[in-house]
Amino acid sequence: MKKEDIHIDWEIISKSFRGDLLSDERVKLEEWLQVSGRHREFYERAKRGGETDPWEGVGRAVLNSKKEEMMRKAREIKNVRVRRIQLRYLWYAAAAVLPLVIAVSMWMNTSREMSGSVVAERVQPGSGRVVLELNDGRTYFLDTTRVVETGIEGSLAKAERKSLVYEKRETEELIYNKVTVPRAGEYALTLSDGTRVWLNSDTEIRYPVAFSGKQRIVFLTGEAYFEVTKDSTRPFRVVVNDMEVKVYGTSFNVNTHYRGTVQTALVEGKVGIRVKSTGEEFLLKPNQVAKFDVQGKDVEVSDVDTYYYTAWRVGEFVFQNETIEEIMDRLCLWYDTEVFYANDDVKGKRFTGVIARFTDVADVLHLIGETATVRFNLKGNTITVSDSR
Repeated sequence: MKKEDIHIDWEIISKSFRGDLLSDERVKLEEWLQVSGRHREFYERAKRGGETDPWEGVGRAVLNSKKEEMMRKAREIKNVRVRRIQLRYLWYAAAAVLPLVIAVSMWMNTSREMSGSVVAERVQPGSGRVVLELNDGRTYFLDTTRVVETGIEGSLAKAERKSLVYEKRETEELIYNKVTVPRAGEYALTLSDGTRVWLNSDTEIRYPVAFSGKQRIVFLTGEAYFEVTKDSTRPFRVVVNDMEVKVYGTSFNVNTHYRGTVQTALVEGKVGIRVKSTGEEFLLKPNQVAKFDVQGKDVEVSDVDTYYYTAWRVGEFVFQNETIEEIMDRLCLWYDTEVFYANDDVKGKRFTGVIARFTDVADVLHLIGETATVRFNLKGNTITVSDSR
């Protein structure tokens, strides 16, 4: 095998952009980058969100092999309930590297011509500036700060790459901080009890600098993935609108961005969904989602593949037979764009696929347009959606 033919898992590249690499993953990435200047050039283009040439040096046999793999995955997503969608493809660098976009329901044409399904300018993903607000109103931009005050005398928080880490401590008085993640941004927190929280675009979380008393409570608007530190003496609660998630030491995702609903997907452990206005509580098992109707105050629980709800944390969008309107709601938050529909019918067209989040919006729209028979036109930060045929 040639040196340039060694492969690397795309998730390692994606995690490096978010600063989430483990030590062994960092070693693999560094080794891969050292092998070839082509690897380094590809990595830098990906990091900037620039164009990457998917056909550079790729043989037809490789493309045919990847086509068969993608189509098989598409059939699995469309026709059966997969308990765990295996989405971590091996990406063959330089001589066999595929684009940063994965679309499992499309055939990658070996021609370099665009089909005309999208006319777009370039938009950078994940570039929003995250703001920390202290209890007294002072604010920090977390992309330009390394150490911040917390509002408690002698207490500091460390701002690492896209992550804010609080000291482990207790306090008698609750002092709150608030992190606001704008559209086109994402961020992570480690709270004073060791609980880790990943925040998606257009999200706000309010939390104590240090917990006190017999419970741990945070307030959320938007979408976040939690890995809660177990503490049998102090339950952890996430308050959202007229409901709260009572946590017993677990991993789960909460999302208020869906129209009219709050969705809580449990990966492992146990949570209770409590409706505050009625006091009714619903217990979730792993691989279940609870959908809380904001108006009707009802909760619906169903079995799911939770990767569909949590893939954003590892740098992927997963669309499973979703309408164009639902898809555009998610894309607009990440790319900080607005959408205009030429007619109502186009909103209902559906698409199934997997797309890397750290990919230019023009490439994302092109892939969706290939299979959903819609046309996108991007000017400035406005996307116009119309029928392509």
